Amino acid sequence: MTILPAIDLKNGNCVRLVQGDFNRLTNYSLDPIKQAKEFLDYGFNYLHIVDLDGAQTGSQDNLPIIKKLASNPQLSLEVGGGIRSIEKASEMLELGVTRIIVGTALFETANFLSELQSNFDPDQIVLGLDFKSIEDQRMIFTHGWQNQSSVSLMEFLYSYSYFTNILATDISLDGAMQGPSLEAYQNIIEAFPSINLIASGGISSMQDIEAVSALGCKEVVVGKAIYEQAISLEELSNAM
Repeated sequence: MTILPAIDLKNGNCVRLVQGDFNRLTNYSLDPIKQAKEFLDYGFNYLHIVDLDGAQTGSQDNLPIIKKLASNPQLSLEVGGGIRSIEKASEMLELGVTRIIVGTALFETANFLSELQSNFDPDQIVLGLDFKSIEDQRMIFTHGWQNQSSVSLMEFLYSYSYFTNILATDISLDGAMQGPSLEAYQNIIEAFPSINLIASGGISSMQDIEAVSALGCKEVVVGKAIYEQAISLEELSNAM
């Protein structure tokens, strides 16, 4: 299993949200460049980077940090947050980013998916599907988890098949340290066994990582559990 340590950026710092709520933000006051080096020191050369300012407003205020991280030849990055045009997607990839995460524009920009398909290889794109259960339906949310779309998670997955990297984040569990959305992941993998499902949200222990791996998830994002020292980087490195 590939473990992707997370660096969520807001105002230049490493932060974490609770359940996608920007009013419940923990600022760890950590230098993201130094944090990335620490991850690298433990053998983690593939990082999950989210520009929360970009996700919230569409403005990529943390681009200088992303550029610096992308310039490190030892690192591979998947980057999301505010990538809502083909031009921004291309810019990120030209910086040396390995994969870009797109979310909001999938549901707000006409023909965006088809344009992505025309311009990029499938392995360059991650579809970021952030969801929350509303009246027994897992509904997709956009704009940094602030706005509910009219599309359910499974409805979307049944509609599109070209891009197979799927980052599915249960907003209600993200940052809550209460375990991942195992039922949702099981449903996705049973219905779409060929996708690369990236588990994200709620990971709080090595047991959680083992559980998503047992379901068939090939990649997992670990964030708050690292910063709150619920899981040590040494433990994580031994699990790779």
